[in-house]
Amino acid sequence: MKKSFIFITMTIFVLQGCAGIPNGDNEDLSAEYGPEHPLDYVSDTDNTNPDSNTKGNNFGYSRNKANEPNLDDKMTMHDVIDRQRIANGISNLLVQSPEVAEAGVLITNEYALVAFRPNNEEDEDAVKHVKMMTESMVPYYYVTVVTDNPNMIEDIEAFKGMDARSGDGHTALEKTVEDMREMTKQPKTSKRRADNNHM
Repeated sequence: MKKSFIFITMTIFVLQGCAGIPNGDNEDLSAEYGPEHPLDYVSDTDNTNPDSNTKGNNFGYSRNKANEPNLDDKMTMHDVIDRQRIANGISNLLVQSPEVAEAGVLITNEYALVAFRPNNEEDEDAVKHVKMMTESMVPYYYVTVVTDNPNMIEDIEAFKGMDARSGDGHTALEKTVEDMREMTKQPKTSKRRADNNHM
Protein backbone atom coordinates (compact mmCIF):
# COMPACT_ATOMS: atom_id res chain seq x y z
CA MET A 1 0.00 0.00 0.00
CA LYS A 2 2.82 2.36 0.93
CA LYS A 3 4.70 1.53 -2.27
CA SER A 4 1.64 2.15 -4.45
CA PHE A 5 1.03 5.54 -2.73
CA ILE A 6 4.61 6.63 -3.49
CA PHE A 7 4.27 5.35 -7.06
CA ILE A 8 1.00 7.29 -7.60
CA THR A 9 2.50 10.45 -6.10
CA MET A 10 5.57 10.21 -8.36
CA THR A 11 3.35 9.57 -11.39
CA ILE A 12 1.27 12.69 -10.64
CA PHE A 13 4.44 14.85 -10.41
CA VAL A 14 5.75 13.47 -13.71
CA LEU A 15 2.42 13.99 -15.48
CA GLN A 16 2.12 17.51 -14.10
CA GLY A 17 5.52 18.41 -15.56
CA CYS A 18 4.78 16.81 -18.94
CA ALA A 19 1.34 18.39 -19.21
CA GLY A 20 2.75 21.88 -18.66
CA ILE A 21 0.47 22.60 -15.70
CA PRO A 22 1.48 25.97 -14.27
CA ASN A 23 3.40 25.74 -11.05
CA GLY A 24 2.89 29.35 -9.99
CA ASP A 25 6.25 30.64 -11.26
CA ASN A 26 5.45 34.18 -12.52
CA GLU A 27 8.66 34.41 -14.55
CA ASP A 28 7.69 31.40 -16.65
CA LEU A 29 4.16 32.73 -17.17
CA SER A 30 5.34 36.17 -18.27
CA ALA A 31 7.80 34.61 -20.69
CA GLU A 32 5.00 32.53 -22.22
CA TYR A 33 2.10 34.98 -22.18
CA GLY A 34 3.83 38.38 -22.24
CA PRO A 35 3.67 41.31 -19.84
CA GLU A 36 0.91 41.52 -17.24
CA HIS A 37 -0.11 45.02 -18.37
CA PRO A 38 -0.32 46.48 -21.92
CA LEU A 39 1.90 49.43 -20.91
CA ASP A 40 4.71 46.96 -20.25
CA TYR A 41 5.09 46.73 -24.03
CA VAL A 42 6.01 50.43 -24.24
CA SER A 43 9.76 50.78 -24.51
CA ASP A 44 12.25 53.06 -26.20
CA THR A 45 15.28 50.98 -25.33
CA ASP A 46 16.80 47.84 -26.74
CA ASN A 47 16.29 45.24 -24.01
CA THR A 48 18.51 42.79 -25.84
CA ASN A 49 21.50 44.99 -25.06
CA PRO A 50 22.46 44.63 -21.38
CA ASP A 51 24.35 47.93 -21.52
CA SER A 52 21.40 49.88 -22.95
CA ASN A 53 20.34 53.02 -21.11
CA THR A 54 16.94 52.38 -19.57
CA LYS A 55 16.52 55.86 -18.08
CA GLY A 56 14.48 57.08 -21.04
CA ASN A 57 11.87 54.42 -20.40
CA ASN A 58 11.15 55.44 -16.81
CA PHE A 59 8.37 57.75 -15.66
CA GLY A 60 9.39 61.04 -14.10
CA TYR A 61 7.88 62.36 -10.89
CA SER A 62 8.48 65.24 -8.52
CA ARG A 63 6.51 66.76 -5.66
CA ASN A 64 7.02 70.17 -4.07
CA LYS A 65 5.23 72.54 -1.74
CA ALA A 66 5.17 76.29 -2.24
CA ASN A 67 6.77 77.02 1.13
CA GLU A 68 9.73 74.62 0.82
CA PRO A 69 12.99 76.36 1.80
CA ASN A 70 15.16 74.89 -0.97
CA LEU A 71 12.97 75.76 -3.96
CA ASP A 72 14.72 77.52 -6.85
CA ASP A 73 12.58 80.66 -7.08
CA LYS A 74 14.57 81.86 -10.10
CA MET A 75 13.57 78.87 -12.23
CA THR A 76 11.51 79.62 -15.34
CA MET A 77 9.80 77.45 -17.94
CA HIS A 78 12.92 77.71 -20.11
CA ASP A 79 15.04 76.09 -17.41
CA VAL A 80 13.13 72.81 -17.54
CA ILE A 81 13.38 72.42 -21.32
CA ASP A 82 16.35 70.48 -22.66
CA ARG A 83 16.85 72.45 -25.88
CA GLN A 84 19.71 70.24 -27.11
CA ARG A 85 17.72 67.05 -26.65
CA ILE A 86 14.69 68.53 -28.42
CA ALA A 87 16.86 69.68 -31.34
CA ASN A 88 18.48 66.23 -31.60
CA GLY A 89 15.13 64.49 -31.49
CA ILE A 90 13.48 66.69 -34.11
CA SER A 91 16.36 66.53 -36.60
CA ASN A 92 16.61 62.77 -36.12
CA LEU A 93 12.90 62.25 -36.80
CA LEU A 94 12.82 64.67 -39.74
CA VAL A 95 15.54 62.86 -41.70
CA GLN A 96 13.62 59.61 -41.23
CA SER A 97 10.81 61.19 -43.26
CA PRO A 98 10.93 60.37 -47.00
CA GLU A 99 10.63 64.09 -47.75
CA VAL A 100 13.82 65.20 -45.95
CA ALA A 101 17.41 64.44 -46.96
CA GLU A 102 19.11 66.66 -44.36
CA ALA A 103 17.88 68.87 -41.54
CA GLY A 104 19.31 71.44 -39.15
CA VAL A 105 17.28 72.40 -36.06
CA LEU A 106 17.87 75.28 -33.66
CA ILE A 107 15.82 75.54 -30.47
CA THR A 108 15.96 78.89 -28.67
CA ASN A 109 13.83 80.27 -25.85
CA GLU A 110 11.04 81.17 -28.25
CA TYR A 111 11.82 79.73 -31.69
CA ALA A 112 12.06 76.31 -33.27
CA LEU A 113 14.01 77.00 -36.46
CA VAL A 114 14.32 74.27 -39.08
CA ALA A 115 16.29 74.40 -42.31
CA PHE A 116 16.20 71.30 -44.45
CA ARG A 117 17.20 69.84 -47.80
CA PRO A 118 14.17 68.21 -49.45
CA ASN A 119 14.50 64.91 -51.26
CA ASN A 120 12.25 66.28 -53.98
CA GLU A 121 12.40 70.03 -54.64
CA GLU A 122 9.04 69.91 -56.42
CA ASP A 123 7.25 68.59 -53.34
CA GLU A 124 5.18 71.59 -52.27
CA ASP A 125 3.86 69.86 -49.13
CA ALA A 126 7.28 69.13 -47.63
CA VAL A 127 7.55 72.50 -45.86
CA LYS A 128 4.11 72.12 -44.31
CA HIS A 129 4.80 68.57 -43.17
CA VAL A 130 8.14 69.57 -41.63
CA LYS A 131 6.49 72.48 -39.82
CA MET A 132 3.69 70.29 -38.48
CA MET A 133 6.13 67.64 -37.27
CA THR A 134 8.24 70.27 -35.52
CA GLU A 135 5.24 71.96 -33.90
CA SER A 136 4.12 68.63 -32.50
CA MET A 137 7.41 68.25 -30.61
CA VAL A 138 7.92 71.68 -29.05
CA PRO A 139 5.94 73.55 -26.36
CA TYR A 140 2.85 75.35 -27.65
CA TYR A 141 4.21 78.86 -27.09
CA TYR A 142 7.18 78.25 -29.42
CA VAL A 143 7.12 79.88 -32.84
CA THR A 144 8.15 77.44 -35.55
CA VAL A 145 9.84 78.80 -38.66
CA VAL A 146 10.95 76.46 -41.45
CA THR A 147 12.73 76.78 -44.76
CA ASP A 148 13.53 74.32 -47.52
CA ASN A 149 16.63 76.34 -48.46
CA PRO A 150 19.53 74.05 -47.40
CA ASN A 151 21.94 77.01 -47.32
CA MET A 152 20.22 78.13 -44.13
CA ILE A 153 21.34 74.98 -42.30
CA GLU A 154 24.76 76.52 -41.67
CA ASP A 155 23.23 79.91 -40.88
CA ILE A 156 21.20 78.58 -37.98
CA GLU A 157 24.08 76.34 -36.91
CA ALA A 158 26.10 79.50 -36.19
CA PHE A 159 23.83 80.12 -33.17
CA LYS A 160 24.27 76.69 -31.59
CA GLY A 161 26.64 77.85 -28.86
CA MET A 162 24.69 80.95 -27.94
CA ASP A 163 23.62 81.39 -24.30
CA ALA A 164 19.83 81.39 -24.19
CA ARG A 165 19.85 84.15 -21.56
CA SER A 166 22.36 86.35 -23.34
CA GLY A 167 21.32 89.40 -25.33
CA ASP A 168 24.36 89.06 -27.58
CA GLY A 169 23.45 87.88 -31.03
CA HIS A 170 19.71 88.35 -30.50
CA THR A 171 19.55 90.94 -33.30
CA ALA A 172 21.35 88.57 -35.68
CA LEU A 173 18.99 85.77 -34.71
CA GLU A 174 15.93 87.91 -35.44
CA LYS A 175 17.44 88.79 -38.84
CA THR A 176 17.92 85.08 -39.59
CA VAL A 177 14.30 84.38 -38.67
CA GLU A 178 13.20 87.22 -40.95
CA ASP A 179 15.34 85.86 -43.81
CA MET A 180 13.83 82.38 -43.40
CA ARG A 181 10.32 83.83 -43.57
CA GLU A 182 11.16 85.86 -46.68
CA MET A 183 12.68 82.96 -48.61
CA THR A 184 10.02 80.41 -47.63
CA LYS A 185 6.34 81.20 -47.26
CA GLN A 186 5.28 79.81 -43.90
CA PRO A 187 2.39 77.36 -44.33
CA LYS A 188 -0.67 77.73 -42.15
CA THR A 189 -1.18 74.91 -39.70
CA SER A 190 -3.72 74.26 -36.97
CA LYS A 191 -1.43 76.08 -34.52
CA ARG A 192 -1.87 79.76 -35.35
CA ARG A 193 -2.07 81.79 -32.17
CA ALA A 194 1.63 82.12 -31.40
CA ASP A 195 2.58 82.56 -35.06
CA ASN A 196 0.05 85.38 -35.54
CA ASN A 197 1.53 87.26 -32.62
CA HIS A 198 4.93 87.28 -34.32
CA MET A 199 3.93 87.94 -37.91
